[in-house]
Amino acid sequence: MTRSRSFSYLTIFFFILAIVVTVSSLRHMDAGPSNSLYVVPLKGTISGGTADFINRALREAEARKGEAVLIELRTFGGELNAMAEIADAMTGAKIPIYVFIQGRAISAGAYIALSGERIVMSPDAVMGASQPRTANGQPVPEKEMAAFKKMFKAAAEARAQRVGVELDPRVAEAMVDPEVEVAGVTAKGNLLALTAEEAMSLGYADLIAKNRNEAVLALGLSHLTPVEIQQTPVEGLVRFLTDPYISSLLLIVGFTALIIEVFTAGFGVAGVVGILSLLSFFGARFLSGLAGSEVFVLFILGLILLAAEIFVVPGFGIPGILGLLSIGGSIVLSYATSSQGLVALGLSLVWTFFLVSLALQFLKKRGFFQRIVLSTSLSGQAGYSAVPLYQEYLGKTGKVVHPLRPAGVVELEDGKRLDVVSEGAYIPGGEEVKVVAVEGRRIVVRRIAKE
Repeated sequence: MTRSRSFSYLTIFFFILAIVVTVSSLRHMDAGPSNSLYVVPLKGTISGGTADFINRALREAEARKGEAVLIELRTFGGELNAMAEIADAMTGAKIPIYVFIQGRAISAGAYIALSGERIVMSPDAVMGASQPRTANGQPVPEKEMAAFKKMFKAAAEARAQRVGVELDPRVAEAMVDPEVEVAGVTAKGNLLALTAEEAMSLGYADLIAKNRNEAVLALGLSHLTPVEIQQTPVEGLVRFLTDPYISSLLLIVGFTALIIEVFTAGFGVAGVVGILSLLSFFGARFLSGLAGSEVFVLFILGLILLAAEIFVVPGFGIPGILGLLSIGGSIVLSYATSSQGLVALGLSLVWTFFLVSLALQFLKKRGFFQRIVLSTSLSGQAGYSAVPLYQEYLGKTGKVVHPLRPAGVVELEDGKRLDVVSEGAYIPGGEEVKVVAVEGRRIVVRRIAKE
């Protein structure tokens, strides 16, 4: 009993010790390093994966009690919905977000820069040239252009109020619409892009610095310890796969491979490549938040229908068409707007039809189809028939074994029994009949009149 109680007390002691150590460790982890400046790189094409990374970085900086965040910006732009998501995360952050433009903040990058607390530009930096365009490079409709101009104007006005500077919001509008004219800055017909000096003089930048160290010093943040936040491998992969060009390429490869698979026998490399390409497209968009679960379900339904077409239904019919429509619908729904989705889908289909046509011609020349398709013609002239030949029984006689009503069985003179039909009349058993016609499998007999 004593040893049992001693063991129990010891267990309780270690349990309490474990709780105390755990709570202390968690508090230490939550506290994080003090006096920290979190440096977040935002470079390359802006996509859904980029927005996920910036959101995660800002949450991490806040959770670790960072004093401020410095976003190092270098981009030619990217997806508009990702741009808006990043800007919303910056303006909604609980700690100051500063922006250091290294070289360029073009298109969506200019809007992100305007969402920062203060803007520092390198001497060779350029900000602006933000005219929105569709996936095929054409200017967006007037309605979308008006909304985009309002967004830039509102961002400029918010910056003026936040920083306490005077600036003309029409300058921001001129970055979006070349039809906007600002006296002394840009003429009508020219899309505006500001150099570092121009941005400073117009109130669209606060400081100029050659590198990060100078930017930190100019912002008065040199007393903080810099902590760099980098993308994880998964975030980098998602960002790569959600890049507009890579997304289009995945769609083209996926559709091309699946259509080739449908027109070939069995299931092979083309099917695997097609499914992996489309899974990569939808998986990346699902992980980045661009597509919801309903889009993924619609895509899986399309794959099931295509699988039924390949393995169950011969040829190419309704299941295959419905499968492609389901996948097409899921692609449209995975984009921010239906117009963007339709443009991306149309672009991928045009290239898909071209590549499928090219592939089929190539495979035909290489003799591929001769190895998987039966090309021999089994014609009647060559002596082939899809049904047994009964012409040899024409004119022969026999006796009715089972009454013909009008179908029954006749036994010929050589003892062979045949399933036959009469010309319509009832013929009882034992009567003699003669084969008067053969129509494929149908053998017609007639009663032989008795003398």
